[in-house]
Amino acid sequence: MPGRRIYWIVALLFFVALLVSHKRRTNYYDVDLDRTRTPLPQHQNQQQQQQQQQQQEDQRKPGGSIVKPSTTTTTGSSSLDPTTPNISRRYDTLIVIPSSWTQMQNRRWVRETVFGIRNNLEPCKKNDGRIIYKFYIHGRSTWLKSGIHTAQFMQAQVRDLYAEFMEFDDHHFVNKTVTDHHTIWDEALEWAVNEFVPGEAITVDKVLIFDSTTLVNLPKLEDTVRSASSKGSIKDVLHTWGEADTATITNNKPFAAMLSFPAARTILTAATQIKAQHVNSSLVEGAMLYFNNRQTTPTFQIVKAEAQLWTSDIDQVLPATTVVGQVYQQEDWQPIAEKMAIRPVAPCAVDKSRKDNIAVLTSSYIYVDMCMAEASLGSADNKRVYAKRHGYDFVARSSEFAQEEFRGRRLVWGKISAIQKVLPHYEWLLWMDMDAIVANVDKDVREIIRLAEESSEREDAEISMIVARPPKDKMLNAGVMLIKNTDWSRSFFNEVQRRKGWYHRRPSYEQGAIWEVMQEEHWNSGVHVFKDDHTMNSFPKYYEDNDFIIHFAPAGCPAVPVLKALDLIMNGDSAKGVGI
Repeated sequence: MPGRRIYWIVALLFFVALLVSHKRRTNYYDVDLDRTRTPLPQHQNQQQQQQQQQQQEDQRKPGGSIVKPSTTTTTGSSSLDPTTPNISRRYDTLIVIPSSWTQMQNRRWVRETVFGIRNNLEPCKKNDGRIIYKFYIHGRSTWLKSGIHTAQFMQAQVRDLYAEFMEFDDHHFVNKTVTDHHTIWDEALEWAVNEFVPGEAITVDKVLIFDSTTLVNLPKLEDTVRSASSKGSIKDVLHTWGEADTATITNNKPFAAMLSFPAARTILTAATQIKAQHVNSSLVEGAMLYFNNRQTTPTFQIVKAEAQLWTSDIDQVLPATTVVGQVYQQEDWQPIAEKMAIRPVAPCAVDKSRKDNIAVLTSSYIYVDMCMAEASLGSADNKRVYAKRHGYDFVARSSEFAQEEFRGRRLVWGKISAIQKVLPHYEWLLWMDMDAIVANVDKDVREIIRLAEESSEREDAEISMIVARPPKDKMLNAGVMLIKNTDWSRSFFNEVQRRKGWYHRRPSYEQGAIWEVMQEEHWNSGVHVFKDDHTMNSFPKYYEDNDFIIHFAPAGCPAVPVLKALDLIMNGDSAKGVGI
């Protein structure tokens, strides 16, 4: 028993350290790259001039029914074509969704149901839709409250959480224990209005807030608020949706609230007075009472609408329902969304040039030994910043690695499956292992592609894969690869998948399979190999300043040198000598 108690305490301290590390890492790249980066080559500027997609393929609602994202023109956008990118940095609605760190599945459903985001294969490169959203994720001592007594379970949760952080750049994380889920609304609203909006240098007309356990029909909410604000002389509004049986404005516990931005600022300015009079209410609840009872003429309308508390009776949900609150079981989301006839609203325009572009692809899978856990977020941010700087996409994948646990192969084989899944969406992929980081963010990967094409000895063959073989190594290093979207590449990696002899063959595994296939006459014409230590992939021992990528691939865990190199690079210092 004492041994188990010590093990649990150590695991708890490790989790806290990870949370602190994430918060520290997220501050490193707190910069608007659009305003700081140097001019890019003409072909990149063309790629970054995103145009609204004509929906490439219909988005699917949970359950498989086809649903196209709504193109409802919301307040403030009547003069704009909703099918074109929004480059004005002005948004109709900022959507803030408070969510416990453990509610990962809820966030997946919100992304899919409300925003039509089914996966991260084609991520939102720019917020160029009419709405912008962020999950306000708060830490919570869930393991102390729900009978979770094993460090293994907690580590699994952390691994999944970190994978989500790497795969979706749509969150703000605060390490705060929450006892009443409505109290987090106050901080989320304050962060959104006073930090996020000015920090991003954007303008928003309204702020919508709801928990990740709430289903909302966004187009209907927008229509309701637009209708309310069009009546009377006061245009600003605080509109809430609470339980249907709440007959009066008092004791209202809203599931969702939409505030015009001026109303939100007014409420935050009066926050001290509101909380003094309504100690046990959230700021939104208290504001309804505070401003409704004031003798002076209110500066905004207060509108209370009915929402439904989920009672596990699907027949009580009607097509006209706009908000259903407190939906905790995942099996209920699909039937409720179907009954509400929710049509997703895309937060981003679809990039028509995506298939002519490049994606930086990496792993977001953290192994059971938690070796790279602390360095994983910084490594992903490093690649994401590089991709944004050059107008590329950033994609991180964990599912393909996790499935290898059931396929009976070494988990590193997930790299091949991830490449195969993402490749059809882009012209080129730059694969980078988690322990490889970009040291020279000014280096455009297209320069390497051109160099390979110009130095190719075979003019009759198209180059579909570019790799490096360090001079002192017996084979390529598969930690950094460039793969072009061609029939050759798709056939090549299918052949690699069939090399069963490498499934468990130490020490090379998938790297050995790639090397074996590319040596065969049928395949070698499509590969270009750089035989040096600097062009694509530099090991720490051979790294020189201005080299493109440092790949920390020691026999042990590379987290410590990766973290040290990231700190130096982010501070503009040289990482030469790190990891030797």
